[in-house]
Order: sequence, then structure tokens, then C-alpha cells
Amino acid sequence: MKRLLGLFLTFLGLLIILKSLRPELYDYLLPYAPYVRRAFWGVILIIAGLYVLIKDKTARTALAVIFILYLVLFLVTPSSYSSWRFSFRDAGEVKEIGDFSASEIAIENIAAKVTIERVPGNTINVLSNLPVEVSDGETLKLSCSECEKYENGKLLIQVGNEVKLVSLTLRNSASDVDLKLGEVASVTLDNVVGDISASGVFSSFIVTDFVGDMEVTLENCPETEIDGYCSQIEIYRGSGDIDIHIPENVKVTPQIEGSLTSVTIDEEFETGEKTLKLTVKSFIGKIVVE
Repeated sequence: MKRLLGLFLTFLGLLIILKSLRPELYDYLLPYAPYVRRAFWGVILIIAGLYVLIKDKTARTALAVIFILYLVLFLVTPSSYSSWRFSFRDAGEVKEIGDFSASEIAIENIAAKVTIERVPGNTINVLSNLPVEVSDGETLKLSCSECEKYENGKLLIQVGNEVKLVSLTLRNSASDVDLKLGEVASVTLDNVVGDISASGVFSSFIVTDFVGDMEVTLENCPETEIDGYCSQIEIYRGSGDIDIHIPENVKVTPQIEGSLTSVTIDEEFETGEKTLKLTVKSFIGKIVVE
């Protein structure tokens, strides 16, 4: 184990030095970056499964070396929205960016704590201490290509209670996420690193490719049912602990596939007038429904 750790640290150090001296060499990895990153959990699960199944010490050592090489490659592979940096600029005070009218919110490539809350009013107010790029329209699009240069970044979105929010999408986020959504039809979180706290009334809540703990509160089941379910929570490819809070008189129908997880559902949610579908695939961690 000590030799493998030494190999990992040495190889990682060499790649960091190479990236500092010859960063242009990493441009050759850009075409392969999406495949290296998206396949992460699949590769990890396959290697872990083979390691458990195979008893031969030489084969296990080879698997460990492959794992280390892949992990280092994953860490240093460049992407379109982030890169390794070792010095940061303080983001400063939060300032108002503007008021907008939209029924959908799409946030991408943001390295900042994201907070969404409901407030009195009929517009969407955006505040941040980062150079957030805004595209206004039916869908309010927010992104930040320079966020990785800053630390202590914050993005605050205040949604008026009179705004009928149809969907929220958050992709490529590196920090904690706090969502107090009220009523919203669908929520999609993709490629999020950080703790997630979300509450509201939603028909669909989908999380993919995430690392961190998550707390989801379904305050009420929507009146309109889809495929016999008042709400659906779907979790794909992630790791951490998940706490799900749902209202009384709601039955939970779990569908767990390809996951190393323990699922605990309170007995009171085994029957109910309405049904919540819980889908979990390729997840490592603990899930509690209470």
C-alpha cells in the first residue's frame, strides 16, 4: 500500500510540474476529457468489483496501478470550464446584477456557493460577487467562465413568490448548493461537487454525477401525477449520504440498481394515498427516507 501511495504521489507530482512548465501539452488531452470524466464512476466500480473478485496478488497489484494511473489522469485532465490553479483572488462583496423575468433558470460552470430562495415579488433578482455572465429570455441563463480565479464566490438568486418557475438546471458546480424553491416542476443537478440542500414542491428531482452529502425535502406532493407518481427523485452516479424528507401519507417505491448503498425507509412510508418513486443507480453511500 505504501508503494502504491508513493507511486500515486510521484506520478501526480510529475504531471503537476509538467503542467506548470509545458501547459500546452495538456491541450492534447482536451478531445478525450469528456470521456475520461464521464466514465469516472463506471471505471471505479469495475475496478473495485474486479479487485474483490480476483484473489491473485499480481492481478490485484495491476488493478491498483491502473486505478492510480486513471485517477491521476482524471485529476489533471483539462476541461472547458475548470483548470488547476494555485492562487486565487477574493471575490469581495455581493452586488446586485439585475432583475429578470423568466420561467426557467439554467446555471452552468459556476465555482461558487449557489443559493436560491423565494421572496415577495414577481421578478428574479440575481446577486453575486463574481463576473457572472447573464443571458436573459424565457430561460434565464447564468454562467461564469472566470469563476475558478476567485475564492469565496457566491451566487444568490431571489425568485419572487409570484414567479411560476417551471424548471431549474444546475450543471458543473463546485461548491455547496442551497435551494429553497417553492413550487417548481422539475429540478436537474448535474456534475456537482459539494453539499446539496433542497426543499420545495417538485414533480421531478434528478441528480447525476455528484460528490457530497444531500438533503432533499419534498414539502408537498404536486396535485398532478405523472405515470402514477406524484413526484420522482432520481439519483445517478454519485457518492455521499442522502437524507430525504417527505410529507405524511406518501408511499415510497424504491428502485435501486448497481449501487453500493444502504437504504432505510421509515415504515410509515410503506403505504399512502400518493406515491413517490425513488430511483437510485450507480450510487455509493447511505440513503435515509424519513
